[in-house]
Amino acid sequence: MTLTAPVDRRPPARTRLDARVVAPERTAMARAASYALLLLFWGASASLSIAQTLTMSRRVAVEGVKTAISQPVVEAWYVGFLVPAIIALLVLLFRVVFVRNDLVPLLVALTPWIWINLNEFMRGNVVPEQTILPMGVALTFWAIQPRVTDLKIYAVLGAILAAVSMALTSSAPTLMYMPQSFDEATEKSITGLPLLAGFFSHPNANGLFLALALPLTCLFSHWYLRWATAGVILTAIVWSASRTALFGAAVWVVVMLLTVVVRRHLTRVLGVVLAALIVAVVLVPSTTTDPEAYTERGSIWQFNLAQLGGLHWLYGLGHSWYTDNYPMLKSALSSAAGHGHNVFVTYTVTGGLILVALIGLVVVFSARIASRLPDRERVGAFAFLCVLVSVSITESAWRVEAPDTLFAAMLVPMFVIATQSPRVAPDGTRVPGGSTGEFSAASELRRHRR
Repeated sequence: MTLTAPVDRRPPARTRLDARVVAPERTAMARAASYALLLLFWGASASLSIAQTLTMSRRVAVEGVKTAISQPVVEAWYVGFLVPAIIALLVLLFRVVFVRNDLVPLLVALTPWIWINLNEFMRGNVVPEQTILPMGVALTFWAIQPRVTDLKIYAVLGAILAAVSMALTSSAPTLMYMPQSFDEATEKSITGLPLLAGFFSHPNANGLFLALALPLTCLFSHWYLRWATAGVILTAIVWSASRTALFGAAVWVVVMLLTVVVRRHLTRVLGVVLAALIVAVVLVPSTTTDPEAYTERGSIWQFNLAQLGGLHWLYGLGHSWYTDNYPMLKSALSSAAGHGHNVFVTYTVTGGLILVALIGLVVVFSARIASRLPDRERVGAFAFLCVLVSVSITESAWRVEAPDTLFAAMLVPMFVIATQSPRVAPDGTRVPGGSTGEFSAASELRRHRR
């Protein structure tokens, strides 16, 4: 009897590993669909701020009070989210039938919203549609799979918004400047000019929106586009004098310097920087004892965390706690106390340590995905994550509701990074060479016929 060695029928090791994605060329239709989707979300996100700026007087705006907006704008706002949701359902049907996307990235990206909605349901509260919509948006990006490099369009849009707002300071200063700083420069001003609020309700919101667009500038392959868009955005950030945005810009500069100085272990070094920033998000508010520290954020952090006790640390006080208790917070602290001014504080109060841990999971998982992307996308994704976490130290930069003025600036890039899914072959193995959205329908049909 002749003995023969058993045949290894497993796919080669290189197809089983989560190798770095080297994406093939996309069809023109796939590229256009990706940009159209990103533009739609950006318009739906920024339209409210632009509409409010153009239709109301900033001098009568009151911090903490929502300004009514015309019904057509509200309806158009929601359409901006419903249209891609319908598209996602259609694309999803095709993906389920012809392409087996990896479900893990989607499930991880959705965990914070699953917990928020489940937590509200267990409290007997009505689950708000504003926390359901982001789940549909994440599903959209998982189904359509835009590339991280497509986010450079947000850098262009951010630069255009910044340039227009700076240009309008000469012809319509009352629209672009804050009322308390219109007549004379404040101590906070860096340029000696009034603080630039642009198309947002406050210079801090303007700076935060632009700071989140800044890291996406490094997605351009041409150096002159990278530095032209970055220069315009940086100028507007300095003009806004938002300390949080300036810190985020400083972190971006550090990441850019590391990409030049460190070559061999860049991913590992960027991972260490990101981990240090994540730790700072928790430690800074937890260890601050001076109520006047960080522009009186110390008092907000202490007061907020003092509301927690027992199981509240685990489950939080409910998603609507800040809205329901705003009069009390305004009386005890200030009109700026409508949130915790720190991601750890805000979401420990509303969703407990469980929600904070899930948000951290999404960030860490996104960093793991970013480490396997092509070089330029890898740097852009890590830069965005580092800037997002850095501004989360002194602002509630992580948004969980849609529509929202920072939705496109924060959640859309996060979802694009977090839902990058390797292609999965019929036998369940991951196929190196790209993510699902990089193949046309015709090529997928031909692959399945074979």
